[in-house]
This record gives sequence, structure tokens and C-alpha cells, in this order.
Amino acid sequence: MAQQMSKTRDSKVKPISKPIIILAVLSVLGFMFSAVSDLSYFTGIEAFINDAFEEGNPAKEVYTKNIQLWQDNGVDTSIGGLSQIRQLFLIIGILNIPVLLGVALMFFRVRIGFELYAISQAAYIIVPFYFFGFGFYSNFRVLGIGDLFIMILFIVMWGIQRKNLGSKDSANS
Repeated sequence: MAQQMSKTRDSKVKPISKPIIILAVLSVLGFMFSAVSDLSYFTGIEAFINDAFEEGNPAKEVYTKNIQLWQDNGVDTSIGGLSQIRQLFLIIGILNIPVLLGVALMFFRVRIGFELYAISQAAYIIVPFYFFGFGFYSNFRVLGIGDLFIMILFIVMWGIQRKNLGSKDSANS
């Protein structure tokens, strides 16, 4: 009897669809890129503010050039302004964690993962606007506005896959 119930329960578990696997892999790669970028900005600006770069460190040259470019684009590059930039990268770096948790939950077909992912990703998009306005993405990101497009596209693609997720609290639905 117990063996028969086990077989019945196992037969109800649907395999993970290929689109979910692909989205999960791409989302994890995006998380890793964002986390490394956010952490490097945070630690680099911290080192620049505290003049902690060793002589001849190429990163100091890169930050000197970037800070000049930011200043030319109207960003406050005073010590206070750089501290605010550093704080922003810490906040959005921390927002990467619930984004990744949402992806993991969706991979295991727990539907609440989408809500966690979408809210965290939206916060990741909105928080920089609060600090710097629309100039954030063009000044601090490799793709600029393209980064926004990619994040919104992933929210939409995960939203399309919601039908392949289980119930709000169970991976076996």
C-alpha cells in the first residue's frame, strides 16, 4: 500500500521543462555577473575613498578615469557622493540574494518564487533611480538602458513560465 502511494505520488511529479532550465541557467549567470559587478564597485569605491589602492594598481587608474567620467556627466564625486554610490552598490548587491532565491524556488516549481523574483528584480531596477535618477544605468552599467530591458524581459519570460510552476508552497504540485 505504501509502495503504491509512493508510485502514485512520483508519477504526479512533472519533469522540469526546458524553458525553465534555460531561464534558470541564464538567470544564475546574470546573478553572478551582477553580484561580481556590484561587489567590485562597492569594494573599488571603498578603496578609492580610503586611498587604499597600492601604487601601480591598475584598478586605481580605472576608478580615477571612471570617477572623472561620472563627474563630467554630472554625478556628485565628492567623498559624500562616492559614499552614496558605494552604499547604493551594497544595497543592490544585497537585492541580488532574493532574486537568486526566487530563481531557485521557480526552478523547483514553487510558484511563490516568481513573486519573490519579480518584486526583488523590480526593486533592483527602481532603487538606483531613487539615488541617481535615470543617469544611473548610463553611468554605471556596461549596457546602460539595455540592462533595464534585459531585466524586464526576464521578468516577462519568467511570468510566461508561471503556468509550468506548481502551487504557491509545494514543488510537487
